[in-house]
Amino acid sequence: MATGLEIVQARGSERTKLLIWRTSVAIALVIVLYAVRNLEWDKVAPSWLFLLKALGRSWLLAVISIAVGAVAAIPLALARVYGPPGIRHAATILIEAVRATPELMIVFWVYFTLPIVTGSLVSSWEAAIGSLSAIAAAYLAEVVRAGLYSVAKGQSEASASTGMTALQTFRYVVLPQAIRNMVPALMAQLVGLFKATSLVYAIGVMEFFRAVQVTNNAVFAPYALYLTLALGYFVSCFVITQILRWLDPKYQLVE
Repeated sequence: MATGLEIVQARGSERTKLLIWRTSVAIALVIVLYAVRNLEWDKVAPSWLFLLKALGRSWLLAVISIAVGAVAAIPLALARVYGPPGIRHAATILIEAVRATPELMIVFWVYFTLPIVTGSLVSSWEAAIGSLSAIAAAYLAEVVRAGLYSVAKGQSEASASTGMTALQTFRYVVLPQAIRNMVPALMAQLVGLFKATSLVYAIGVMEFFRAVQVTNNAVFAPYALYLTLALGYFVSCFVITQILRWLDPKYQLVE
């Protein structure tokens, strides 16, 4: 057992490491700001509102797609875990087919196939939502499946021994623990899906990546604009990880 002195020394060491880390980050930030001060920001400034709207559109794409994908992912995961052989195999094939296909190819397939299937024109926005939702559904189904499998089988057996039905066991024992175990992977998937929104520029959606390209074609300030692009994605993903820490303080991104 650690003594009081050892605990104090350990805490002092952690504070020293944190101070060194923050100092290093501050120095690096100063160096970066000094290095980029002379970029062509005057050319980019008139387009800030346009770029911010496009960034908001990327966020909207990500949030809608993850919500729709989550709704579709739950029955897929349940079918793969609890379904009879035929349904289980069909769900497995569907999930693995989407996960094994390049995401840009899925975007193209949805954009060009939906008009044939529905018999009506499909907008770029609708195709973007459909393709990103399909991607989210496949990946989130695996997250949900992993969460269900993370709950020890013995807990279900113990619940059954107390007289609980299978539905009660799932609702009150398995599901709460599975959701708790899924939170980090769900947030990580949201980060990945947000970055995947950059792919729908290929079908004409004016999201953040395409907006930067269009602005660069107009004013030609590549260094300033692509630095803005990188910062936009970094800040957005950082916000998502901070939401994760708020939802689950015990989850550590770095051990």
